[in-house]
Amino acid sequence: MVAIGLVLTFLLAVAALVIAIMALTTQPTPVTPSSAPPNPPALAADDKALCQAIAPLMKENDDRSNAFLGTGAPGSPERDAALPKFVSDTQDWARRTQQALDTHANPPRFITRALQRYIDDMQLFVASVRPGPGTQYDEEAWTDSIEAYGGPLATCQAVGVGW
Repeated sequence: MVAIGLVLTFLLAVAALVIAIMALTTQPTPVTPSSAPPNPPALAADDKALCQAIAPLMKENDDRSNAFLGTGAPGSPERDAALPKFVSDTQDWARRTQQALDTHANPPRFITRALQRYIDDMQLFVASVRPGPGTQYDEEAWTDSIEAYGGPLATCQAVGVGW
């Protein structure tokens, strides 16, 4: 029984070695795209136009968010008092930023998807945040919005627009 097991193990090892050698010596056939990719300079121009439209809005949102975070720890009387204005100002920002995005959404591309996600994340965050100690959901929603923020930030920096 042990001898049969050893023979099977040896045969499997030899088969794996043969397959690995064949994979190293054969060249994959190049993939030819079915259609040409979109014109990168045109997309860069579209990205730049969107970035220029949202830069003041993104700066406004950064300033408002930083001021809110600076009011104190979650659940502190100062932060609880600042929460209603933060929520209403963020909802107003989301409406105006959505309008800017809608104006520059064609063609659909990475920045439009990432910015849409960020707008949505901010709206979801302010829809659920409540006075009192923060919840794990609040922290995760905030962190998720920061991830989405990276898309527009990186794209806009790449085309020379910052905030």
